Amino acid sequence: MAEDPERDEQQEETAPREGGVQEVAPGTPLTQQVGRAVMVVSAILFVIFALANFQYVDFSWIFGETEVVKQGGERVSGGIPLIVLLVIAFGLGILVGTFGAWRRGRRGSRGKRRDERERG
Repeated sequence: MAEDPERDEQQEETAPREGGVQEVAPGTPLTQQVGRAVMVVSAILFVIFALANFQYVDFSWIFGETEVVKQGGERVSGGIPLIVLLVIAFGLGILVGTFGAWRRGRRGSRGKRRDERERG
C-alpha cells in the first residue's frame, strides 16, 4: 500500500502534543482562532454565572405557571431552579446560532454550484 506524504503532513500538523493538547494548524485563520477563544471564554463565564444562580424562581410557561411556595422563609414547593432556565436558554441560543450558520453556509454553497453550472 502506497503512503501519501501529503496526508502524513496533515496528520503531523494536527497531532496532539505531549499532555494531550492539540496544536492549532498553521493554516488556521485568525478569525477562527479568535472565534474559538470567544466560545471558550463565553462557556466559562456561563458556567460561573449558572452555578451562582441555584435559587428557585417563579416562571410563567406558555401552558401554565410555577410559583415558589414559601413557609417561614423556606421554600416548601414549586418554582424552578434558575440554573435550569439558564441552561435551556443557553442551549436554545446555541441551536438557533448553529441553524443560522448552517443555513448561511448552504445558501453560499448553493450559489457556488449555480455559478459553476452557468460557467460550465
